[in-house]
Amino acid sequence: MEAVRTGVIGCGAISPIYLQNGSVFEDYTIVACADKDLDRAKARAGEFGVPRACSVDEILADPEIELIVNLTTPEVHGSIGRRAVE
Repeated sequence: MEAVRTGVIGCGAISPIYLQNGSVFEDYTIVACADKDLDRAKARAGEFGVPRACSVDEILADPEIELIVNLTTPEVHGSIGRRAVE
């Protein structure tokens, strides 16, 4: 079974533990991260060896990403989650 290609949305304070532990599991691999602040996404990607940083719209539109980890703040968490499911 191939690892599930995973994207992380939200590169703030809680993201380091998810990005660090993402490499521990063989069932999924984090292939991209996104944030409303693209510079923050790029910094986290570089820090944790994530191959790609992009905008929220780009990560949600990427057909290669099979799973989204939603680490956004409460005020946008629901809307991002809904967009990911759609």
